[in-house]
Amino acid sequence: MFKPIINIQEFVLEQNKLKLSIKLTCDTDIQVRSPKIRVVFENGKEDRRLPMIIEANYYTNDMESNIIYAKYHFNLKKVFNDWDPNENVSIYFALAYGNNYVEKIPFSFSRDVVLENEFYLIDANEEKGKIHFERISPEDDLSEENPVKEKIKLFISSIYSFLLYLVGILVLPLFVLDAILSRMGMSSKSSANKFTGVKWYLSHIRWRYSSFCKKNIGLKDMKLNYLRRRYNHYIHHPVVSNRIAFLSSRRNDITGNLGFVYDQIKDNKELDIQFLLDPSNLKEMSFRNLKKLAYLSATSKVILVDDFYPILNSYDLREETKLIQLWHACGAFKTFGFSRLGKKGGPTQTSKNHRNYDYAVVSSKEIAKYYAEGFGIPSRNVVATGVPRTDIFFNAEYKEKVEKEFYSQYPKLKDKKIILFAPTFRGNGKESAFYPNNRFDPMQVFEETKGEYAIIIKHHPFVKNRYEIPSSCADYIIDMSEQSELNDLLFVTDLVITDYSSLIFEASLLNIPMLFYAYDLRQYISTRDFYYEYEIFVPGKIVSSQAKIVDAILKKDFEEHKIDSFKKQFFDQLDGRSTERVTELIYDIIDNKA
Repeated sequence: MFKPIINIQEFVLEQNKLKLSIKLTCDTDIQVRSPKIRVVFENGKEDRRLPMIIEANYYTNDMESNIIYAKYHFNLKKVFNDWDPNENVSIYFALAYGNNYVEKIPFSFSRDVVLENEFYLIDANEEKGKIHFERISPEDDLSEENPVKEKIKLFISSIYSFLLYLVGILVLPLFVLDAILSRMGMSSKSSANKFTGVKWYLSHIRWRYSSFCKKNIGLKDMKLNYLRRRYNHYIHHPVVSNRIAFLSSRRNDITGNLGFVYDQIKDNKELDIQFLLDPSNLKEMSFRNLKKLAYLSATSKVILVDDFYPILNSYDLREETKLIQLWHACGAFKTFGFSRLGKKGGPTQTSKNHRNYDYAVVSSKEIAKYYAEGFGIPSRNVVATGVPRTDIFFNAEYKEKVEKEFYSQYPKLKDKKIILFAPTFRGNGKESAFYPNNRFDPMQVFEETKGEYAIIIKHHPFVKNRYEIPSSCADYIIDMSEQSELNDLLFVTDLVITDYSSLIFEASLLNIPMLFYAYDLRQYISTRDFYYEYEIFVPGKIVSSQAKIVDAILKKDFEEHKIDSFKKQFFDQLDGRSTERVTELIYDIIDNKA
């Protein structure tokens, strides 16, 4: 039986900080590359899962045990959304190690650890794996902020900022002169100023003015202030009890999960349904849409989003308003949000990102804990209704319609098996996204498989570099990155070749064989990582070169037997009624039952 043990080597509990350092020992599994240790906080009302940073991970000489060192310094004030300085808190450790997941791991303390504390009474149950700390000092002693003092500081700060703005305007001619001198090489300049011509001078003047005023001044800041002012105005309006707002910063049409929910409720005349579908970022969004966003945020009973919507972190939503996250991906694959705490590109513990969701819908109870962790929300806020857009995979009529339309448009593919090549992007995001085309040559794969398969290429929307497909292959190698719904393509697919795309969850619903072309797996684990061990978790054969792709195709070696258990692990209900369950949740909120 898998029984990890922990030795706590540092446990320093200050007023609002917890410094933890541990050594964990468990049985060795050589397939495990990336074990994960979490600390779970509880206060009697909610819980919060936060990862520790793995500092060392190695095997003992006899290969019998795996030793893992992990640490993190937690800001207790930022663990829960509503921090009560007098609340009692319990913690326990959780470990994900290959196919093993263990909570409340037994522990011992290093002899150097001192539990006596002037702020807390600490009670540790080492066998049951739980530590409870109770406040000793009253709230007044623990509180770092005096409300009256804070108001005075805020007033003085506001006056000071106003005077800086005013003086800055008066000395604006000096900033203009400085821009001219800087252009002549006689004054310093901002390394971030990449503009040319007049825009260079304007950017330099703004930089000098912002530095003088000690605050960013620009279009983005102006729009953010406008949005907040409009929201603060509209919160004096009543919340409309039947209003449902569909918001998306991902798309400008009502598709995906939002589309399925809308189709389910659109004929209900008792609902006030509103939309704001604008993929623009804050800087590009029109003032008209900012005003609409503020109005809908302040007056809607239910707000639905389908992706990270950062602008909603600009203000606190009203208690009567419930925000539901209809996350665009199924399952739990690549780590995101607070699961990337302490990693490059990850958030800080103080970030507000995602933490305002009242509900997040997922495909199974198995993954609810990981979405709670990634979003930084209590486990109770994650509900396993299923993912609405997966309902089409249980609709035979829709499948027949898609196939008919596809083959009428591409009649030459009727007699071919179809490979869907759908890798995820490399790079740090939208601006730098790419896929290294030299890693996969569709023409060579087509030729070496003797024309048995046609190849459809479907890159991530962020990827802009494309293959140059010769006219001799154009009928059988088709890049559909700019068109076609990815889910629809699965209905005509005989083999999926991917790497780290969440497409695998949808493909499993149709029992499509999969090859996993993970040529850079080690690097991807170190930079992005996964919730599960990749080599244990994926429902297909892993290959590391194009030659191995061709070999697997010719031998029909796809390890298809892994699909069924994978599907059952990540989908609780295989009934095509996920949209129905989501709309039931919405109606319960409207009727004040949830």
